[in-house]
Amino acid sequence: MASKLRGIDQLAPVETANLHQKVYAQLRHALMAGKFSPGEALTLRGLAAAIGTSIMPARDAVLRLTAERALEPFGRGVRVPLMDIAKLEDVQRFRIALEGEAAALAAERATEEDVEAIRDADKRVSKAQKSGRLDRVLATNQEFHFAVYRAAHSDLLQSMIETLWLQVGPYLGQLALITTDADGSMIDMSAHTALLSAIEKRDSVAARKALAADLKDSVDMYRPLTAPAVPVKRAARG
Repeated sequence: MASKLRGIDQLAPVETANLHQKVYAQLRHALMAGKFSPGEALTLRGLAAAIGTSIMPARDAVLRLTAERALEPFGRGVRVPLMDIAKLEDVQRFRIALEGEAAALAAERATEEDVEAIRDADKRVSKAQKSGRLDRVLATNQEFHFAVYRAAHSDLLQSMIETLWLQVGPYLGQLALITTDADGSMIDMSAHTALLSAIEKRDSVAARKALAADLKDSVDMYRPLTAPAVPVKRAARG
């Protein structure tokens, strides 16, 4: 099984210009890319040390990401939220709806430059799979998906999709980790080929279907990674 560094060990120092935004952007991207594990804890001091800044930019980034539900208060710091299977199913349901719409719009709106960018991203995914490097597979998978979503040419839709990826990204990382074979090969990503083909053919129905196929089977695979469901308390009847 492949090993995985803590998310905080994969952050890099940032330059001082636009410091607060850069710290936020780096941490946000790391969460979306699956570099952090569900339940992984962070302290402001540890985060500031990892990226080479004072506490203030780290605190600002944490507050913004907590507001986006990408982090949650935990002890004296924060942690990546743990989700039960019902929450993950809910997130996946909306991912299929929103990302499916983006795929359909991409089939209708993509320019030749957009299609070429998607082709290039698909090639990088294939290359990463052959390398057996988990970090590259996760990064190139994200690049492929967002090349498709950018081709939809809808800033609002992409923003909504990014919000969902912030919540599911840590689970994508763990899913890839536990499904990495001994030879470094990864789970099947053939739906990417079908999605690219549909966009090239300007077939919005097929594009939506291919995107759904890429997502729909993952919930059962997530199940071992989720937190126990919290029982719903019912009010006593008088």
